[in-house]
Amino acid sequence: MTPQALGFDDDAFAREGFCILRGLWSAEEVRAAAVAFDSLLTIGRSLAAEAEEGQVDRDGSRFVLDPEPFALRRVVWCGGAAPDLARYGADERFVGLAAHVLGARPVVQLIQQAHYKLPGDGVDFAWHQDASNRRYGSDRFHDVNGRGSFVQIVVAVDPMTPSNGPLQMLPGSHRQGFVADPETGRLPASATVGEPVTVELEPGDAAVFGPFVVHGSGPNQGAVARRLFLQGYTLPGANRRTYPGCGTGVTRA
Repeated sequence: MTPQALGFDDDAFAREGFCILRGLWSAEEVRAAAVAFDSLLTIGRSLAAEAEEGQVDRDGSRFVLDPEPFALRRVVWCGGAAPDLARYGADERFVGLAAHVLGARPVVQLIQQAHYKLPGDGVDFAWHQDASNRRYGSDRFHDVNGRGSFVQIVVAVDPMTPSNGPLQMLPGSHRQGFVADPETGRLPASATVGEPVTVELEPGDAAVFGPFVVHGSGPNQGAVARRLFLQGYTLPGANRRTYPGCGTGVTRA
C-alpha cells in the first residue's frame, strides 16, 4: 500500500512539518499492542529496584523509569522484550512511509520505543526537536539529504485526548531548521513562538513528523492512559551513534 493510500499528505507534511494518518493499525493490531504494552509495564515494575540512574537493560530492551514513585517513561527497542512489537520494524507500512519521506531505499531503523503516560504519573516532555536526540550538529549524525535525514512515526495505543498528555506540535517550526543547542538540546525562545496544535488520535491512528518540527507534551491529567508506539528511520551513512538494542541501526529494505 502506498503512503498516499495510507493517507499521507505531502502538502501538509511540507507545510506543517507533520501529518496525521487515520487507522494505520487495525483494531486487532491495537489490541495486540495493548497486551504487549501491559507485559512491558509488568516487566518494568519488576525491574524498578534494579534501575541505576533511571534505567535497566533486559532482553535486548532498555527500560527507562522512575523507581519511586514508580513511573515507566519508555522502553527503548521495545521489540526485544516484546516480540509482537518487533515485527513492525520491517512492516512495509512503516518502511514505505519512511522511504517516501526520506526519498530513498533502503532506510535504517534507529528507534522502536514504547512510551507511557499513565494517569497521574507526571511524565511530560518539554518543547524539543528530535534532531537533538539524534545528536544533530555533532560528529555522531550527518544530514546526508540536507532535510534532516530522519523521520519518526508514532501510533496511538490508547485514545490521545486533550486531557491525557497529548502531543503538541508547533506547525511550520520545521522551516527554522535545527535551532537547538547541540550540547543541551535547549531551544531559543524564538523557536517556541506560535499557536500549538494538539494532536488528537484514536487507537491505531498515527502521526508522522520530521526531526526539526518543535513538539512536546504535558503530563497525563486524565483518567485514561496515553501510550504511544514509536519508530524512527534514517538514511544509510547518517548515524554514527550506538543505540540500545540495534547498535548503529538495522537496515530495512
